[in-house]
Amino acid sequence: MTFTETNTDHYLYYEEYGQGAPVIFIHPPGLGNKIFQYQHELAKHMRVIFPDLSGHGRSSKAKHSVSISFYANELVHFMDSLHLDKVILCGYSAGCLIAQELAINHSQRIELLILSGAYPIVRDVPGQLLHKTGMYMVKEHLNILIKGLAISHTRDKTLRRNLISYMRKSDQESWYQYYNHSLHYNCLDKLHHLTMPLLFIYGGKKDWTTHYMKEYKNKCRHAEFVVLPHQGHQLPTKQWTQFNELITGFVLNRSHL
Repeated sequence: MTFTETNTDHYLYYEEYGQGAPVIFIHPPGLGNKIFQYQHELAKHMRVIFPDLSGHGRSSKAKHSVSISFYANELVHFMDSLHLDKVILCGYSAGCLIAQELAINHSQRIELLILSGAYPIVRDVPGQLLHKTGMYMVKEHLNILIKGLAISHTRDKTLRRNLISYMRKSDQESWYQYYNHSLHYNCLDKLHHLTMPLLFIYGGKKDWTTHYMKEYKNKCRHAEFVVLPHQGHQLPTKQWTQFNELITGFVLNRSHL
């Protein structure tokens, strides 16, 4: 549990546990690293690393406007600061956009890519509405958004309180821009650059991202896909036991780190 300097006078807070293959977890807008509380259990099998992106949690606020490419480059500097030549990335929801951007442009640095609730573009009405609503709520009703996100992710009252407390640390403008750039991101034409082993994890019909799986199946023929029936989008917190088992199996069977 410490800070690392990624650029002059700029620090990222992160927590890390365990030993072995390094796995970096990338959080969605506003939530910070606490959304991966249940993934601490993976430290029994690997080295798990949970950074707060700029403007989130306990990390410094970015000096410039953030974007998906900004955060991807930030994580490259983060890896450098920890002397990690190659890592495994695990993105959740919009965090998958950053993971994809990083893996597309720095494929030599990524051993494996694990994506939960991934999408390469937002072109469905529910997804667009979700992002636009998030942007509006960040600006106009932040406390309601914070409580709503905590409730939607867990029934555990202690974790809810922790998520609420941590989200309140996030910078409002960074949160807004993360939503905004997620809404307009598009890597459909670059998916063929994802040549490393890939694991996609989705909820069933309750997950708004599931229908994007067909895009990945067309472009990433070597990828593995797992759909957890009757589950929603919030797999790291609501279906964490099976989620962690999938990550453990994938990493232990394929990683050479």
